[in-house]
Amino acid sequence: MPISLLGLLLLSVPLYDMWEDTTALSWAVATTAIENAPLILLSIALVYGGIWLGRTGWEPEYVWTVTKWNVGIAAGIAALYVLVIALQLWAMHDLKPVILALDGVLFGSVAAFGVGVYNARQRRTEADLERSREEYRTLTNDALDTSEVATLVLDDDRRVVWINEATAEYFGLERSAVVGREMHDLITERIADAFEDPERVRDRLFEAYEHDDETVEFECHVTAGPEREERWLKHWSKPIESGRYEGGRIEHYTDITATKRREQELDARERTLREMYEIISDPERDFDAKVEALIDIGRDLFDAEYGSFARIDPDEGEYHIEAVRCEDADRTAGDIIPLTQTHCQRLVEEERTVQFEARPFDVPKQAYGTDAGFETYVGTPVYVDGTLYGSLCFLDRDEADPFDDWQLTMVELMGNWIGYELDRKRLMEERRRRLREEESKFEEVVEGVDNYAIFALDTEGHVTSWNQGAARIKGYEEDEIVGEHFSVFYPAEDVENGLPETLLEEARENDRTHHEGWRVRKDGTRFWADVTIAARRDADGDLRGYTKVVEDMTEQRERERALEHERERLEFMNRIIRHNILNGLNLVDARADLLADEYVEDDAARAHLETIRERVDDLASVIDTMRTFMDAVVRESEHETYPVSLRDALDEKVALARDSYPEATFTTHDLPDPETTVVGDDLVGEVFENVLSNAVVHNDKETPEVEVWTTRTTRSVAIDTETGEILPDFDAGRPDVEAVERERPAIVVHVADNGPGIPDDEKDDVVRKGVSELNEPGNGFGLYLVKEMMDAYGGSISVRDNDAIDDARGTVFDLVFPIADEE
Repeated sequence: MPISLLGLLLLSVPLYDMWEDTTALSWAVATTAIENAPLILLSIALVYGGIWLGRTGWEPEYVWTVTKWNVGIAAGIAALYVLVIALQLWAMHDLKPVILALDGVLFGSVAAFGVGVYNARQRRTEADLERSREEYRTLTNDALDTSEVATLVLDDDRRVVWINEATAEYFGLERSAVVGREMHDLITERIADAFEDPERVRDRLFEAYEHDDETVEFECHVTAGPEREERWLKHWSKPIESGRYEGGRIEHYTDITATKRREQELDARERTLREMYEIISDPERDFDAKVEALIDIGRDLFDAEYGSFARIDPDEGEYHIEAVRCEDADRTAGDIIPLTQTHCQRLVEEERTVQFEARPFDVPKQAYGTDAGFETYVGTPVYVDGTLYGSLCFLDRDEADPFDDWQLTMVELMGNWIGYELDRKRLMEERRRRLREEESKFEEVVEGVDNYAIFALDTEGHVTSWNQGAARIKGYEEDEIVGEHFSVFYPAEDVENGLPETLLEEARENDRTHHEGWRVRKDGTRFWADVTIAARRDADGDLRGYTKVVEDMTEQRERERALEHERERLEFMNRIIRHNILNGLNLVDARADLLADEYVEDDAARAHLETIRERVDDLASVIDTMRTFMDAVVRESEHETYPVSLRDALDEKVALARDSYPEATFTTHDLPDPETTVVGDDLVGEVFENVLSNAVVHNDKETPEVEVWTTRTTRSVAIDTETGEILPDFDAGRPDVEAVERERPAIVVHVADNGPGIPDDEKDDVVRKGVSELNEPGNGFGLYLVKEMMDAYGGSISVRDNDAIDDARGTVFDLVFPIADEE
């Protein structure tokens, strides 16, 4: 409004001039209009300029700036004109139009100068601004856009404002297709799928957007794709707190692939070192197995087809393979190859680790005794006691990537360990030799003793000396046993229970210990030993080892056992005589008393006399049986077995059982031919009589049922190597007899009943009852006789349930008789 009003005010000047020209000077209207037309147009333009400025929609401050400049300059020029007119009127009492016009030019020039300076300054400011914008564009395009750190800028609506080239490359994106996209959609549709764990990355990013005031860091793994490479990235993002995109978020993805691969490489190296340590410290592996395992590690380390450890004989020009691991090469431990066919010849000449990933042009192919040469080689010398022993090398037929210091260090460590172990073995042998020399006096004293095993142990229980008596008793030669732990002399159950260690501990604490028990010879046989272990100490009282004295007490123990067994048998016979014969005599006496009371010779008296005679016959038979038993069992050295017809003995005793037990039924089937003979004697019939009688006497059924049949089988028996005779109940620990185990054809006689049966926990004991259990007649002493006789024949007796009986368990006795060798 001020500008338009100013224009209207100034329009009044040319209009007044036109009125004066036409009225006072009589000018034509056209003439005066032409004269004042520029001023009129300028005034109208100023009026329109005020209206235009009001309709531009500029901020009030900019409108007010234009208004102040316009009104101010107009007011200033008007004030200057007023001053000039006032001066002219005061000085000359008249106005000079020309001067006034020229003053207007001057005033306009000054105003134009001011506007020009102002315009120049504005253009300089715009140029500086454009230069700043260009520098910003340069920073963005040349610096951030070429950075290897992927960068994304998001506005406060989580839309992508800008990404650099690294972002597009890492995630396989098109920049033009990304800018303006909503970040949640972009992550779900494109970015998350690039990661190894899409769910985890998506959740982490969405969580960061929800908690916008936090800085977020995490690592992620981008997988390889059609438009991207595999890489590891570290995500870092934080909110934008100021500027144009305040409330938005900036995200960086730094490529840490090299770091992660280095970490993986370090992990692989750690695993290799751990595996190498586990191998060399494994007590279950011997030296050769450890070397082969180390070669396998080396082959994996160098990705090599061939790996070997060999002893080198430079004088003979030979390469002796001691361990080899290869895919296609037909090489084994023990092979000898000319040294000239190996790259290890250079190793010998240069006395250092030699390696090449690609065979130099001046190095010929070496085949190592195979059908093709090798292009890749790494080998390290193995020294023992400061002297070159051999080499550890790895080869491949293809060229390889350059080896790093780590790989070369590893192969040198392997070679050093092999040399150390070989040197240690040599030193151990030397130490053992010195120990043997130091104990030579002790050995001289005990060497000639052959009825005692006298030997020395170190502090851990390893054998360090060995005398003739030890070799005779235990069966080991000196070179077989020295260095071994003395627990090899103990049965497995004693070793498992820690008996050897317990004895050493007792000897260490009490200076000596004594023990009797079973020991094991080299061939696995056992003997009864009387053992004394004494601690050996030096002048300072420190333990140096142990001396062990062993006496073989097997024969003495067997004699004692034999005497005890003999006593038990005699006691058994005594009870048989005391019970059976005494009862018979009591019966005779009772019947005799009865006859004495009656003194008549009627039928009853004759019956009693007949009974007396039968019982007397029975007692005579029992006495005869006892005599035979004494001959057969108690005096085994004088007893002889011979072929006996099994069928005849069975028929006789089954018929006797039917007569003796008319209330019982006896069934036989599948009996052998009378010509079939078994190992036995006159007491075979007694064996059957006792088993048949037992089946009826201990039967609780109203009608006892007894079934007898035979089957064929085989029987393992001990055969005297000198006489070829069966050794009944043979003990493998007897030193005076040489015997072998052989399978012989045999016949099993099965005697089954329908009685109450025998509990499982009593089946074995029923035929092995000791004498102390046989206090009353019929308490199983007949089965004791059966057991003894079956042992004497080289046979056996066993007891089992009668599965053929439904309503009662019943019992089956299985009597196994070796078939006699007629020759």
